[in-house]
Amino acid sequence: MAPAVLRRAGAVIGVAALVLTTIGWLAYRQDLQHRRTLLLSEASAAVALEREFLERELRAVQSDLLFLSQQPLLQRFFDDEDGARSALEREYAGFAQSKPLYDQIRLLDLSGQEVVRINHLGDREGVEIVERHRLVSKASRYYVREAATLQPGEIFVSPLDLNVELGEIERPLTPVIRFVTPVVDRGANRRGLLVLNYAGTRLLGKLRELAAGVPGDMLLLNTQGEYLQAPEPYREWGWLLGHSASFRDDYPAVWETIRTADRPQVQLGSDLFTAQRVVLGDGVTSGSGAVLLVSRIGMGEVASLRPGAGVVLPIAGVFAAIVGLAFYWARVTVGRRSQERRIAESEARLRILSKRLLAAQEEERRSLSRMLHDELGQEVTAIALDLKAARRHGGEAIQPALGRAIDETGKVLSSIHEVAGRIRSSVLDDLGLRDAIESYVSDYEEVTGVAVDLCLDFPVAPVPATVGENLYRILQEALRNVSTHAATDTVRVTVDSGSGQIELTVEDHGCGFDPGALPDSRRLGLLGMRERVELLGGEFDLEAATGHGTRIRIRLPLDTKATESGVTRP
Repeated sequence: MAPAVLRRAGAVIGVAALVLTTIGWLAYRQDLQHRRTLLLSEASAAVALEREFLERELRAVQSDLLFLSQQPLLQRFFDDEDGARSALEREYAGFAQSKPLYDQIRLLDLSGQEVVRINHLGDREGVEIVERHRLVSKASRYYVREAATLQPGEIFVSPLDLNVELGEIERPLTPVIRFVTPVVDRGANRRGLLVLNYAGTRLLGKLRELAAGVPGDMLLLNTQGEYLQAPEPYREWGWLLGHSASFRDDYPAVWETIRTADRPQVQLGSDLFTAQRVVLGDGVTSGSGAVLLVSRIGMGEVASLRPGAGVVLPIAGVFAAIVGLAFYWARVTVGRRSQERRIAESEARLRILSKRLLAAQEEERRSLSRMLHDELGQEVTAIALDLKAARRHGGEAIQPALGRAIDETGKVLSSIHEVAGRIRSSVLDDLGLRDAIESYVSDYEEVTGVAVDLCLDFPVAPVPATVGENLYRILQEALRNVSTHAATDTVRVTVDSGSGQIELTVEDHGCGFDPGALPDSRRLGLLGMRERVELLGGEFDLEAATGHGTRIRIRLPLDTKATESGVTRP
């Protein structure tokens, strides 16, 4: 009997060992796949975060450029008023001092000759107003030629490259993106170009900060596959500095796949590449440059993980295998939870960053609104008072001209108030959310011809500022979509509150649409609304179908204490 027992026991032990080994191997492979999925998710999130930062940063620069190009001081300079040049130089110098992200602010005439130039020398040295005899011609530079055909209000955005002074690359290396727009006089005659040199060093530094703690390497490439930012600095700017290092040559197969962005994720050997294309100044002018954000992660570290301990035939070996497998599962479980926790913390950080970016955007709008309304408004009012005084004391011959000047001054004041209201509604700050909505709806009906059935039910207590701002912006975006795309002349807007939350519903019976078939240009508006709602811990519902209208419903908690710390309430 002993040999038979041993044979039976051996068979059972063998089967048990085989089962345990198989389970351990499957768990090991599952863990490898899980780790790979997490790495892919982290790479995609990192690239998306850097893209969002780039797009928001460059939009702010375009806003600054258009603001500077429309200043009254510039018109006084074109009119050759006494002291206008010095005042314009001081204005630009003060702007550069307050915003160190610009290396240079330059005004060029029609021939490309510098007329005014402000240099930012660094945080310690401050700014420099360049003397006239040091001003040079930029007529031969490509961005001057490219901007020659722009219309007022259009912007040329150059590729990210190195600054050139007197025909030589500036040392130390100064990465720069040039934003150029035409400037015109009061008669709408083209008078030259306004150029902002955006400090690429600051931009690259911010990208490095965002990439800190992200697995692998974050790369920045131009559209020719040259390194703009790489883990080894000596590989950067090869086409300008005369060396041959480039991503295009280092990874030719990957470059051919990602340069068109048709396949944003590619694995080559043990390396995984994730790429996104970002157009510098998207939607401003067809001459804008572009860059590629690329994440490179080595997958070898995942493949090198070892499975659990081997299984031996004796009972002691089986017991040891079971113990080893138990420890392996514990390690897998704990490691997975730790990784998921890190992912959750990463998502929380992304939400906090997005919220701060939104808050900074709102603060910038508030600042511009105060400046346009308080400062420029007072100046134009003073001009109107002076003209009225001249009409009272001047001769009869100048009365018609003075009357027209006063009327035009009133139009300027109306335009200033309109711009200030568009940048940030003063009603929202002064009177609260209800009056802001009623005012905007009234203006919307007058401009678009779309009748709004408005029903407001607000709480007695004021709506928190953060909730009010975001709800107001969402309503603006939703109504713009109705007037642009819905093909209807009526829309219903309902704002209701209760149980610690406020609810907004925008509903129309227009042509509707298929949410899954939207182009990117329209999908971004919906994504922006959804992001605002999620950052405040709210709910966003969209109901739409082709031919059956559209309904957008959002719910926001009125208690924003939890969301202000970056954690939404359940």
